[in-house]
Amino acid sequence: MQHELDTVINRYGTDCLKWDYMEKWLGVPEGKALPSWVSDWDFKAPEFITQPLQERLDHGVFGYSERNEEFFSSVIDWWSDRHQVTLKKEWFHTTQGSMPAIAMLLESWTQENDQVLVMNPVYHAFFRTIENTQRTLVSSNLVNDNGYYSIDFEDLESKFKNGVKAMIFCNPHNPVGRVWTEEEVTRVCELCHQYGVYLIADEIWADIDFSEHRFFSCLRMEEHLMQKMAVCIAGTKTFGLPAFRLTNTMIPNEQEAAPLKRKLLAYGIDVFSSLSLSANQSAYRQGAKWVDETVAYLKQNIELLDHFVSSELTQVKYIKQESTYLAWLDCREMGLSDDELQQLVQDAGVIPSMGYGFGDQGTGFIRLNLGCPKSILEEKIKRLRTVLQ
Repeated sequence: MQHELDTVINRYGTDCLKWDYMEKWLGVPEGKALPSWVSDWDFKAPEFITQPLQERLDHGVFGYSERNEEFFSSVIDWWSDRHQVTLKKEWFHTTQGSMPAIAMLLESWTQENDQVLVMNPVYHAFFRTIENTQRTLVSSNLVNDNGYYSIDFEDLESKFKNGVKAMIFCNPHNPVGRVWTEEEVTRVCELCHQYGVYLIADEIWADIDFSEHRFFSCLRMEEHLMQKMAVCIAGTKTFGLPAFRLTNTMIPNEQEAAPLKRKLLAYGIDVFSSLSLSANQSAYRQGAKWVDETVAYLKQNIELLDHFVSSELTQVKYIKQESTYLAWLDCREMGLSDDELQQLVQDAGVIPSMGYGFGDQGTGFIRLNLGCPKSILEEKIKRLRTVLQ
């Protein structure tokens, strides 16, 4: 297993967004830098995923497909075993990714110009979706206490009192890497219930968990706290399957799910890719040991970066994340503008995600992808050493 994750896979020439499209989106020519921006990993899929895909390819007929009982039970059993969550088949609403689901939920549950809240800094696509559904963005800034982030519940409640209609809750949080505690998750859900705010929780990072307290899902709330709630779950990050574009959005309240169901039918999202269904079903059934070993490998990468930052860098801070394979590095003490910081790391031959893309609270930060073989991370560190020391 260690050997497989150490293996460097050449992703150039595969239409890979992260490797092949740096020049198109970032102006960086191919081969000039190591990409560390897009949040997918560079590990080869295990045989328990590729084998059923090969069987589908060998069959050779690619018609319309539906979700069978084993598809539902594989996800239900995984979430029961790993997260002590009891899912129900009738809660499932399957879409081609989490962001389409979130966009359709905003269109279903809110009106144009309604206020939608996120906790800043946060995954940049949330901003884009709120803007393009013509909703009004409201930010509640996370509290950064020497690198450890927490929720400002006083500010959150104040924003709710001022008319917020929906909240997008990143749990675990991208980019700051927090696994919110049971107490924090419960308080968010209680406030949403108290003020009638729709809660849309993105929990696709749930299985990449390094925390001591362990991930706690919104779907473990008491029934009355789940009446205006949707939770997006996926194997995307767990098994490295973003290419298959499959998210299951859980909505416990059937009445509140009705508008989304109508949208899914209107947009023709009622049949699915047989390849996507096969990959996900097999992964959930056979992937437990592999996921545990991959998370352990990612933790080694975190320790490697932490040692570099703590022992060699005086103006950069890194608080090891509790989730995700995305390191959130605080470079503000370097005294550079975002443009200067971006040029500095780009000249070193590393392309991270710049923190300002995650909201104004990300200014002066970079997000570095650690989901790669150790040798690639060592090369990233070698290059960053030349400019960050």
